[in-house]
Amino acid sequence: MNRQNFSGLLITLLFLASCQDNSNSTSQSPTGTPSPVGETTNSNIASPIAQANDKLAPGEYCYQAKTETLSANAKLNISADSKVNGTVEATIQNPAQGYFSSYTQDLTGQLNGNKAKLKVVTKIENDIQNKEETWTITESSLKTDRESFTKADCSTLTQEISTPENSNAPKPMRVQFAPGASSKVLKDAVVRGDRAVYLVGAKQGQQMNLKITSLENNAVFDVIAPDGKTIKQEATTWNSKLSTNGDYQIIVGGTRGNATYELTVEIK
Repeated sequence: MNRQNFSGLLITLLFLASCQDNSNSTSQSPTGTPSPVGETTNSNIASPIAQANDKLAPGEYCYQAKTETLSANAKLNISADSKVNGTVEATIQNPAQGYFSSYTQDLTGQLNGNKAKLKVVTKIENDIQNKEETWTITESSLKTDRESFTKADCSTLTQEISTPENSNAPKPMRVQFAPGASSKVLKDAVVRGDRAVYLVGAKQGQQMNLKITSLENNAVFDVIAPDGKTIKQEATTWNSKLSTNGDYQIIVGGTRGNATYELTVEIK
């Protein structure tokens, strides 16, 4: 969650990830061999059927991208008049340099054939970037200005982004309240580039209050809803009535250097 020059870091990481995947971009079936003509490669994946001349039928389309430095999910909706809207949620990291962060993108635009002219709003830490980009969308793949995504099953896809398998991803710690208590103070520390992840079970309609303090004012948290969507980023305080049942993730990290912190969690 290092803010300084992070936009430049994002571009660098995404460029490296894109270059790394170019050598493996040949489309293959899950077994690694070309699929026979007319054979259904995955009958369990339900998605709209593309119309002739590469024009996608109205509906929801889902895609995933995964490299050593990037893990991302995309959900797109195409209307009957070929309007496009959707989201991308991703994590990026460079274990060698101790960097880890996440970003989200909101997409709106128009599809012409398999080319979509989009307004892309990227939110990364405390920075918001607005760009106009042309992405290529087919039923089997999504290609942005930097990344290549492959088709995913919308029925099982969540927006909760997992980190690469070779990373030292932190294990979530469940927050348990003492009998009769509605709040708890968690005292801990994270080193530069690491995160602490807490799980808080709550119900729709309850109020969640969060506050973090740190010795050097350098600890912040993100809040992830049970459906995997990021609902708050880079915060030191947050109060909200909850809209759904389930486990909420609170991800704590340092904005600079190591961070020793106290996180107060309250559910009413």
